[in-house]
Amino acid sequence: MLLDFLLKPSYRYLNNMPLKLRLKEFFRTLHHRKWVRVILYILINVGLPIVGTYANFIEVRRLSVSRIPLPIKKNLKLKIAQLSDIHMGPTNNSVSFLQRAIRTLNNQKPDIILLTGDFLQWDMKYSKALANILASLKAPLGVYASLGNHDYGVCHPGEEPHDPVDFNQFIADLKTKGIKTLHNHAVVFENYSTPFNLVGLGDLWTSSFKPEDGFKNINPHYPTILMSHNPDSFEALQNYPFDLMLSGHVHGGQISFPFIGPLVVPVKHRHLRRGLHEVAKDKWLYTNRGLGYTLKARFLSIPEIAIIDITGSFPSA
Repeated sequence: MLLDFLLKPSYRYLNNMPLKLRLKEFFRTLHHRKWVRVILYILINVGLPIVGTYANFIEVRRLSVSRIPLPIKKNLKLKIAQLSDIHMGPTNNSVSFLQRAIRTLNNQKPDIILLTGDFLQWDMKYSKALANILASLKAPLGVYASLGNHDYGVCHPGEEPHDPVDFNQFIADLKTKGIKTLHNHAVVFENYSTPFNLVGLGDLWTSSFKPEDGFKNINPHYPTILMSHNPDSFEALQNYPFDLMLSGHVHGGQISFPFIGPLVVPVKHRHLRRGLHEVAKDKWLYTNRGLGYTLKARFLSIPEIAIIDITGSFPSA
């Protein structure tokens, strides 16, 4: 059957699926094929000769440092650097760009570095190489990670993992480089000048999203920083004691046009696709635009490093 011929060997498991599901998965993975992406990029550059070329070749290699002063009423003073959505994989494997981002981040001299998911894209062969690159990140309080949906091989909410990614192996690869993944787990920084909790959760779209486990060992009297990849997860976390949640996932609305807005926003709360938001009284969310992509194009959503300076009070006007 033609569909059998077109499927990659790693997707032969689809042969046991009903035809409707096989077709759905075939079209979902169509852009995994290099020839499809080449045709698509040619069409973008020919059809939109200025905007398309800029989006395909220039903006994807630009880098923005966002500096966000943030008050928390518990007197915490902490300089956080956040990276998100690296998507290292077949379409996005520029080592030089990632190394430049890491040098830029390290130059900001943060107290702690937090990595908020979607490290990998469709393929485990990049796992060790990415861990080796991320080993260059340096901060006095360490480097911590949480996972995103692509790190489980999940592309749609509530679905079983389809892409061949082993999140346990990736966690182990990060650990060998001194990066600790908080997978529904918390760390309490008791000896910091103002003690605080750091919580990391599994991704909202997966069965690994378990906030009851992530929060169970925190000290409720301390301020709490939360890593949760999908900004929509704030709804499920209303009754949990966090002060700042760091997310990514949406790439800021990776392709955005003036007046029209972003073409794709894979969250329910579209207004949370980028930037700082107060999602409840004294509960803040920052959604990072991320560094990477699945399809190689960005427009009006420049890759981002976020430096969040928690000062304990608003800066003077």
